[in-house]
Amino acid sequence: MNPIKKLINLLIPKPKTNERLIQKAYLMALRTLRKRYTKIGIIAGKTHFSDIWLRDSCFASLGALSVGDTDIVKTNLETILTFIKEDGQIPLRIGQKYMLLNFLGIKGQPKARFVEDKGFSIPVDSNSLFIIIAQMYITKTKDIAFAKKHFIKLKSAINWNFSMDEDNDLLIEEGPYANWADSLRKRGKVLYTNILHYAALTSFAVIAKTINQKEDHTHFEELATKVKSKINELFWNDSYFIDWIHKHRHAYFSTDGNVLAIIFGLATKEQASLIEECIHDLELDSSFSTETNYPKYKAKHIFSLFYPINMFDYHNGLQWLWIGCADAVAKHKAGNKKEAEELLTRMSKKIVKFGGVYEVYFNERPLKRFIYKSEQGFAWSSGMFVWACKELGLVPD
Repeated sequence: MNPIKKLINLLIPKPKTNERLIQKAYLMALRTLRKRYTKIGIIAGKTHFSDIWLRDSCFASLGALSVGDTDIVKTNLETILTFIKEDGQIPLRIGQKYMLLNFLGIKGQPKARFVEDKGFSIPVDSNSLFIIIAQMYITKTKDIAFAKKHFIKLKSAINWNFSMDEDNDLLIEEGPYANWADSLRKRGKVLYTNILHYAALTSFAVIAKTINQKEDHTHFEELATKVKSKINELFWNDSYFIDWIHKHRHAYFSTDGNVLAIIFGLATKEQASLIEECIHDLELDSSFSTETNYPKYKAKHIFSLFYPINMFDYHNGLQWLWIGCADAVAKHKAGNKKEAEELLTRMSKKIVKFGGVYEVYFNERPLKRFIYKSEQGFAWSSGMFVWACKELGLVPD
């Protein structure tokens, strides 16, 4: 070895094994994320999810923004805005209107779909996620022109949320299969949806303040405070936020809404600690990624047609990297930095072992069944992993 290089190697400390592993997985995830960039936005995957799914592209945008890929996030937002309805509803996805045709590889001109694919309900998380990412983009880039140009549409999108408030308590009600866990027959007031609703209200207040819309800033800040109070009143059980309320309280522990409550600042420091204690005590983070729920949902809560195709565990036992990434950030925010890094390390091992980021895993391997195979090159989890690495400060800027 060149003596100068040898001296440099001695003087510069090498990263610990975990850091080296995480950095390798990070680069793989970043490449995967960037491969999902298109001329109209961020698509979810390279095969059967090759559309702009709103929730996927928005969660993936966290990663894109964290590495400065702001142009693709702006493109994604502007594409979405071209399909917004007059009443402010944001679509479920943009691309092939019928999911079955996508599975058959049949493409066409991009079209928007506004009803979930089983035809039961209107998706309820698209609007909130869109507003959250729009605010993050505006804040990071200081793109005041974008905020001013689209303010009316952004306001219609946040106001649309209240059209889903059936009992006028400021919280969103939803039908079955209406959020990301679209194999589950949750209905009524769902934690995940309403945590995003709260975050979107705070985000819109920031947008309004950015362009000096003082009345809207005050109004939406007040709404956010009331929604936060209502969520605590109805969902908090002194240990965690329960899953959903329909006819009665369904006290499952659902990881998604609980860790997002920590990330978006709805949970207090004490609540965050209690939530992470539950995750630990229930052993939800004992595998390579954090489990989605405890206990397992009963059969009556699962879309019946998922049983004959052996996909009844899609949101009820299969493992999702994005949930683990969100929990790693939540652990970090709750002060459990060692546990956060350990979780990210375990996910890194899987990314490196299987050569990329997959949609969903079974028995710690990418799902591969007769009817369904896990989407490879999954933007949502890739973006979330990149974002989590940045949030924990484990990769260089």
